[in-house]
Amino acid sequence: MDKQNETRRVMITLSDQAIAKLDQLVAEKQRELNQIPELAKYNLRLNKSNILEAWLSKQ
Repeated sequence: MDKQNETRRVMITLSDQAIAKLDQLVAEKQRELNQIPELAKYNLRLNKSNILEAWLSKQ
């Protein structure tokens, strides 16, 4: 299974509570990213898939 399909499969099985926590984590990481001047100028955006892919790659 490729990374994108695995991420999609995990997102489908998450509970509403887990999705809310993931949204909170995305917002927190986005704030951290925006505080780094060298990266903030590129206007990078995190999303749930980015976070899940990073987490899955560490498993």
